[in-house]
Amino acid sequence: MRWRRLHRGRPMSDPNHATQNVFDGTVQFPVLILRQDALTNNLAEMRGFCADNDVTLAPHCKTHLSPELWRMQQEWGAEIATVATVAQAAALFEHGVRRILIANEVVDRAGLRAMSDMRREDPGFQISMLVDSIEAVTLIERILEEVAADLPPLPVLVELGARGLRSGARTLEEVIEVATAASATRVLDLVGVEGYEGVFGKLSGAERDRAIDAYLDSGVVAVRELIDRGLVEAPAIATFGGSRFYPAVVERVRGALSPSEATVILRSGCYLTHDHGTYAASHADVPSRVGKPRLSPGMEVWGVVLSLPEPGLAIAGVGKRDVSYDEGMPVPLAIRRDDVVSELTGVSVTRLNDQHAFIRVSPDSVPLRIGDLIAFGISHPCTTFDKWRTAYIVDEDYSVESVAHTLFH
Repeated sequence: MRWRRLHRGRPMSDPNHATQNVFDGTVQFPVLILRQDALTNNLAEMRGFCADNDVTLAPHCKTHLSPELWRMQQEWGAEIATVATVAQAAALFEHGVRRILIANEVVDRAGLRAMSDMRREDPGFQISMLVDSIEAVTLIERILEEVAADLPPLPVLVELGARGLRSGARTLEEVIEVATAASATRVLDLVGVEGYEGVFGKLSGAERDRAIDAYLDSGVVAVRELIDRGLVEAPAIATFGGSRFYPAVVERVRGALSPSEATVILRSGCYLTHDHGTYAASHADVPSRVGKPRLSPGMEVWGVVLSLPEPGLAIAGVGKRDVSYDEGMPVPLAIRRDDVVSELTGVSVTRLNDQHAFIRVSPDSVPLRIGDLIAFGISHPCTTFDKWRTAYIVDEDYSVESVAHTLFH
């Protein structure tokens, strides 16, 4: 029956059909689209930035968790896929990804067994993870001795944290203690230091910049200390860099550590699509003496105006189940009416329900009509992607060039 084939953001017949236009009447709204021109620009910009600064790119694929988008990143120079959980690693492994960094601690038996099973299934598979305490090292060692005694040592990095914030060893002394414990085991192979300067993102201005610089400088000290103590071989891995402050990583870490001392790895996940909100603002705000990529927002969610219940208010069929809202409201960008797409100004989203957006319409805006299609830019790609299983990659006319599938469950 035809209704059984109706899926949000997917065509009514073949969900893998990739030759249509998203406005040809076969796709249900809301729909997630990615603009090919922006993706290509961002891929080229980041590849150039990394090449110019002698850093390696390991994009955080928990952003999109899409095999198609990972392959696109890989074709443009990304070498390692970063994830946050064993489940994400397993999803990418099943789609052929063979170099993965879990930028997190894994201390449960099921997770460590799954990692071991993947390594056993493909001896060429490379996977690493983080440790941040002697207690964790001891627990991991005990489990791996039981489930992975036949495998080579598992590569690990000591996570450097910051007091009062997320996980990670708090001091240089703790880093050394954890590194010493990991190096003393038979089942772990210490390869470097990891950190995430994005934990300072809630600070602002000069206070934030000073905190990030001091944190990254302490990472440099930690890498050198571990090399000098013979706990890690040079070149060690030094991996930092979320999606906001990676130019600082290049300046403070790559600028301090020679290639013979360390391979510097950035892990930005949101550069591929960028956004119209938090990352656009922070990208413009972050100072950089090493330059930064010129990124373009390439992610839109289109929805239909469903109701005009009172003057100055429109209700669109886009809500919390369709777009991110943790780092700001979606941004109305464009309107499509009578087969014409034009810029939309004078409107804003004031709040979201599960399936509805409340749009405040100013007197100087184009009057909205029921049935109008509205494009929304988003703030924070990670928490938009995880709401979708299909994203259409489109050209400037919104003709579908390809389809990206996500592996979120």
